[in-house]
Amino acid sequence: MKVSLYIVVTLLICISTTRALYGTGDPVTLLDEKNFDDFISQPGVNVVKFYASWCGHCENFAPTFKKAASVLKGFVSFGVVDNDAHGKIGDRFNIGGYPTVLIFRGDRSVKSPAKYSGPRTVEGLAEFLMKQAHDVIASAANIEGVKLDFDTKANCGSSGGSGGHSSSQHKDTDSRQQGSQEAEIILTDANFDSLVLQSDDDWLVAFIAPWCGHCQNLKPEWRKAAEQLRGKVKVGTVDATVYEKLGQRYQIRGFPTIKYFKSGEVVDYERGRSAEDIVAFGLEKHALNGPPPEVKEITSNSILHEACDEKQLCVIGFLPNLLDCQSKCRNRYLDVMKNVAEKHKINNWGSVLYLLRLCFLERVFFITIPFCSWLWSGARTHKKLEEALDIGGFGYPALVTVNLRKNKYAVMHGSFSVEGIRDFLHELGHGRSSSNLREMNSLPEIEDSKPWDGNDAPVVHEEEIDLSELGIKVDL
Repeated sequence: MKVSLYIVVTLLICISTTRALYGTGDPVTLLDEKNFDDFISQPGVNVVKFYASWCGHCENFAPTFKKAASVLKGFVSFGVVDNDAHGKIGDRFNIGGYPTVLIFRGDRSVKSPAKYSGPRTVEGLAEFLMKQAHDVIASAANIEGVKLDFDTKANCGSSGGSGGHSSSQHKDTDSRQQGSQEAEIILTDANFDSLVLQSDDDWLVAFIAPWCGHCQNLKPEWRKAAEQLRGKVKVGTVDATVYEKLGQRYQIRGFPTIKYFKSGEVVDYERGRSAEDIVAFGLEKHALNGPPPEVKEITSNSILHEACDEKQLCVIGFLPNLLDCQSKCRNRYLDVMKNVAEKHKINNWGSVLYLLRLCFLERVFFITIPFCSWLWSGARTHKKLEEALDIGGFGYPALVTVNLRKNKYAVMHGSFSVEGIRDFLHELGHGRSSSNLREMNSLPEIEDSKPWDGNDAPVVHEEEIDLSELGIKVDL
């Protein structure tokens, strides 16, 4: 009896310990039947570990899995499923042993995840997942017609902050130096105002001194950044010991000092001095200052499918008929959509800037990929489309998001306002709108429609009828 009691107590302790392997404070998402499908359907790379409460290997692997999740936070999403408690999820993927790690990618069907069978180390898992992320980006870039520079090399170690210097050492060949000199522009008293201040270009300018050791360390990183930013952000250098007036104008008190210039705006650069940090900052500013995403009217089948077939997400607004909401009213709703599109153009719900740093095979990629398209249509103009998206049952305006890659769509039930749309998209982005997600096969083929000319609907005058002609006598 004592032996049996000892065994029972021991088992209870083991079970309670293993079930506490993952908590709400860990960098992994605890998955169950309610949130599993939303988790694996997220864009990018999503990793799921299936474990059992009694499995010793699962317990040993838990610290490694958490550490990998911390290392890759922001690049890869990590989740765990207790297969004892949620066996139906495991049955869908024929989970027969523990731990089992499956990788779900945004560019592939969730029905065909990859299985990780490499070493159960942080290094092994991270290297495998970064390769998966690399492939996802390459696939997305190919769809958008973006050519990646696969030969670009960069140091993937930690870089110093604004007060330190890069640890990477470079030996520039003559050919590389010549190319870098073309991308890096030497600025002087004579050309600074005309090139930088009087242009609409984005500029990153480094104020340096030849004798400065930190400036020498910055030099190869600065040239590399200039090459990667070519065509988007101009990169210049000022020798502040020669052109002292420029240094005084911008209160340069230390070297190197980097500043961002755009249409009269001057911003201090306070990030790291590696090429990847500089490029990330430059692309971020370039996207922020770029034109707002266009909100297109759906007038043809090609416009609809071009926007929704290839993009990760398209947002469609259905606006009231002009007879119910004249031009001033309609433009007010269009302004709401444009406002949200502008505010979200560099996050997960607009013309997204992907600032991706992949420390795999010493490669770093910075690419800009349109993530989301914005469309609108007048009420009942395209009835087949509205029927396919369950629009019209609760009035206009209405708003829908469509993700054809996942064959899902969601209808907004909140207010058609900047705040309402923003909250709706925010909930979708954080997986909190699962109740609104609906399945779909494809978008319907629609007929061409005449584009709105921006005017009010013509006023319909009722024809006056002479009652006397109908034999009706009217006494006044």
